[in-house]
Amino acid sequence: MKPLPKPVLDARTAYATCISKARPAKTKARLQKREDQVATAAADYEKAAAGAALHTLDHLKSQPDGDDENVTGNKALTGCYTSRMARKGSPGRALYEQLLAAAKGLCPLCGHGYANTLDHNLPKASYPLLAVTPANLVPACLTCNHAKGESAPASAAEQTLHPYFDDITDHAWLAARLTAPPGPGVFHYVNPHPDWTPTLTARVTQHFRTFKLGNPYSAQVGTELGALNDYLRSKPYTAIVDELQHRAASPWYVTSGYLNEWDD
Repeated sequence: MKPLPKPVLDARTAYATCISKARPAKTKARLQKREDQVATAAADYEKAAAGAALHTLDHLKSQPDGDDENVTGNKALTGCYTSRMARKGSPGRALYEQLLAAAKGLCPLCGHGYANTLDHNLPKASYPLLAVTPANLVPACLTCNHAKGESAPASAAEQTLHPYFDDITDHAWLAARLTAPPGPGVFHYVNPHPDWTPTLTARVTQHFRTFKLGNPYSAQVGTELGALNDYLRSKPYTAIVDELQHRAASPWYVTSGYLNEWDD
C-alpha cells in the first residue's frame, strides 16, 4: 500500500459543487438542506479514519432516511456521486479527476495496477452521506475496487489500510519465499514488524488478503524469474554466480526504490 496526501478539498465544498446545477430549483433546495449533515458526517469520518476506528460509524449507516427517496433521501445522495461527480461533464467531474490524478497512475491499494477509478473506502450504498466526501474516495484500479466491493469493517482489525491516513512504508513487512520446482516462483506473505500493535498487524494482513496482493506479486516475480532462468541456463556456474551477485548489489534492478515491493 502506498500512502497518498489527504485531499485538501473539504466535503462541504465538494458536495456544494456537485449539487450546484441540480434541477428543478426545489430539488436543489432540498439537497442543499443536507449540506450540514454531509459536512458533519465527513468530520466524523476523518476523525475515525485517523484512529483506525471506522467501525464505530454505525450512526452514519443508511442516513439520512429522507421522506422522499428521489429527492432528499439516500438515493439522491448516492446519485450525487454517480450523476453529479463521476459522470463526464457533470459539475463535480473536475473534482473526480483531481482525486484520481493524485495517484499518478498507480493504484495505492496494491501498488501494482493502474488507478483508473475511485473507490469508496466506506461504501456509498451503506453510507450515503459520505458519497462525495473526498477523504472517502481513494484512487484505485478496477481489480482492487471489485475485490473490496461493498464491504465495511465491523472491527478495527477488519479495517483495510487507508492511503490517506496510514503509512507503513518505514518498515519492511512484505516477505517472500521461493516455491518448489518444476518452475521458479515466489510466495509472498505478511511478516509483521515487531513494533507493530496487534491491531495494525491484523489490518495489514486483512489488506493483503482483501486485495489478494500475493497473486499479482507472485505472478510478476514468476515471470521475472522465468526470464532470468532462460538467460542463465546456458552460462557456466561462475558466470551465473557473478551475474546474481551483481544484480543483488545493483540498485538498477530495483524497479520502485521503495520497501515492500514485489521486486525487493
